[in-house]
Amino acid sequence: YQRNKRGSFMNPSIESHTTCGPVAEKEKHRCELDANLELLRRVPAFAGAPLDRLRLFAFMSKRQRFSPGAFIIRQGDSAHTAYMVISGTAQVIKEFKTLSVLLNEFNEGDFFGGLALLTDFKRPFSVRALTDVCCLSVDRETFMRIFSQSPEVILQIVDSMMKRHSTMFDKFLEKLSPECIANLKL
Repeated sequence: YQRNKRGSFMNPSIESHTTCGPVAEKEKHRCELDANLELLRRVPAFAGAPLDRLRLFAFMSKRQRFSPGAFIIRQGDSAHTAYMVISGTAQVIKEFKTLSVLLNEFNEGDFFGGLALLTDFKRPFSVRALTDVCCLSVDRETFMRIFSQSPEVILQIVDSMMKRHSTMFDKFLEKLSPECIANLKL
């Protein structure tokens, strides 16, 4: 065990943000559950979710690790999972036939892929790990079982995702050359 920034002991095999104190192996999952719950409570899309539903969501979520350069999601793949960055940095990339454009970066606490929880579609962009990345993930089936009785959460996710997509589209347009933008005008 090691001391964290707050002076509490932590198990180094559990993520560095976990501050549950010394834990036995059988308590590791409870500690991770508490950490997952705390992370989800910070996501604006889940701010109004009932605590009992959010706790179940935290329990049903999975932690996944990605090495630098690994794709978390790939443009064009069928979407059925959403992610929240626990640690690390990932890049959002829009791929074209002749070039790739960096649209955004996701860091600790960023939630992405939320529309995959609501409907089946092809991913509009790729997300690639820039550093070692740890994510909390949940699939559509699990999400719908938990939140089907909470339409306000679904509306918050849609609102959050639409705002992010709008921001990324604006960044994309800013990266285009003035000649390309001129050709887009009617």
